[in-house]
Amino acid sequence: MGINILQSQRNMLNSLRTFLGKKTAQLGLSLKKSPSIPVNCILRPGRNILICLPEDGDVAETLELLKEKLNPLNIFVLTEDTQDVAGFPLGVKAFSLSERGLNLLCLPRGRLMKEIRKQGIDIAIDLHWRFCLPSAYMCAHSKAALRIGFYSPQAYRFFNLEYHIRKFSPETYRELIRLLGNISDFSHR
Repeated sequence: MGINILQSQRNMLNSLRTFLGKKTAQLGLSLKKSPSIPVNCILRPGRNILICLPEDGDVAETLELLKEKLNPLNIFVLTEDTQDVAGFPLGVKAFSLSERGLNLLCLPRGRLMKEIRKQGIDIAIDLHWRFCLPSAYMCAHSKAALRIGFYSPQAYRFFNLEYHIRKFSPETYRELIRLLGNISDFSHR
């Protein structure tokens, strides 16, 4: 009985931390006015792209498709410690964001944010199809002109392009990358 009460209190504390983190992040982001962006110009080749990976799923094929469709200069991946980076394409640089890398409000700590900003990210894509505060926050603070994420009621302050889906499937990531590739192809005609 005592273990259940303790677990319940931990869950309540984690929920409160996440709620306060979201509100803090949203407040900080709402104070910054984002200009409109020419998507077709940003999707041109030679850009630095940050991809925030979910903790499950095989995304090596998605990264290969991204390289093929958008021809970026560099691909940076934000992943969790448990993610297997051995299957990633050559030239992909991985950054790790573990539970230890989060502050009290479930937001990424400053050192990782500085390291990501130093890379000069042009496009940030969060592949968490359910809203994930740490990766959404990293996209928003990467200073990327184009920040892409899946639609969620909480996502509007973090991303300036939201991808709406009815139901997630393994094909969802490939559909998103193909769409970005088509926009890029169209803008170069």
